[in-house]
Amino acid sequence: MFAAVVPLVAAVSLLLPDREVERTAARRLLGAEFASPADDDSWNTRWRTGCWFTLHAVVGGLLSGMTLALVPFAAYLVINGVRRLFGLGTSGPYGGLLTDWGLLTGPLFLIALILLVAAVAAGVRALAPHLLGQGAADRLAASRAETARLAARNRIARELHDSVGHALSVVVVQSEAASRLITADPAFAATAMAAVGETAREALAELDAVIGALREDREETRGPQKDLADLDALAAECGVRTELRITGDPDAVGRLTSRETYRIVQEALTNVLRHADEPRAAVDLDVAASGVAVAVASPAARRPRPRPGGRGLIGMAERAAVLGGTAEAGWDAGTWTVRAALPDRTPNDTTLNDTALNDTAPNDDTAPEGTA
Repeated sequence: MFAAVVPLVAAVSLLLPDREVERTAARRLLGAEFASPADDDSWNTRWRTGCWFTLHAVVGGLLSGMTLALVPFAAYLVINGVRRLFGLGTSGPYGGLLTDWGLLTGPLFLIALILLVAAVAAGVRALAPHLLGQGAADRLAASRAETARLAARNRIARELHDSVGHALSVVVVQSEAASRLITADPAFAATAMAAVGETAREALAELDAVIGALREDREETRGPQKDLADLDALAAECGVRTELRITGDPDAVGRLTSRETYRIVQEALTNVLRHADEPRAAVDLDVAASGVAVAVASPAARRPRPRPGGRGLIGMAERAAVLGGTAEAGWDAGTWTVRAALPDRTPNDTTLNDTALNDTAPNDDTAPEGTA
């Protein structure tokens, strides 16, 4: 009768609203640790919980029956063992070795029952996370969510490095120049300090936009990000004497390619400001139907040597690689040149989102000592 009822229990378990009850019991009574599924009403969760409920009923029924039978039987054996020890015979119709050695067999039955219950408890405790916890779909969804979160953090770090780091470099150079020339050339000092103020205001605006991305109550809309249309302003305010040469129409470049090209140029000019022999650079931008090619050249008297801890060149290469392009830097005859080639995408292309553009963590960089 017990075996005949098991299929009915298995069928009914798919419809019972007992999933959270079973999880609570497994956590409290077995000490099992697992996370609850995200979708408690999916059939994947239902059938796994149904398997657990059926197993619970079958194993629990068997162990309960064995406990109800073996505990009195062990007491019977012990009593008969005592009677046999004092020569009083047995207290029932059963005889033989079990009753004759009741003082030994009775406790052995109890120990075996305890060990069996402990083994079954350990087995179902190990099985609980698989039947009551998250399934493969839940773990995949959690992994994707974690990947998206890490990608967003990498993007925020990249934006801070590229925008705010560039702005702070400009502020430092311009303010130092103004402090040295404030007496000899007040007009230049005033111009430099005005550039410092403008750069600082832009950095605050970008910093506010990046921090806004971290806020849970942020607004749905964000301010527009800079692209190739802002190259002239970048060349005028970056603190580097920049010769900007543009071939083609930058306005025809897709939004993603335009924005990433601007960031690459910005990072290259930041490196010029920090490391070049002179704060001077030539920026050549070639816009074609197939894509955008950019080269930023600056004076470098010495061959570059590895500089640990930098992220600029790696960041530029990652930006280009995500769009299917390349970015590299090299030294030749006293000139350090950063070159990048990015394939163009359709204007206002939305096939790549902001998170995907920076789905890699920053690494160490290689930059020349005393050059950019």
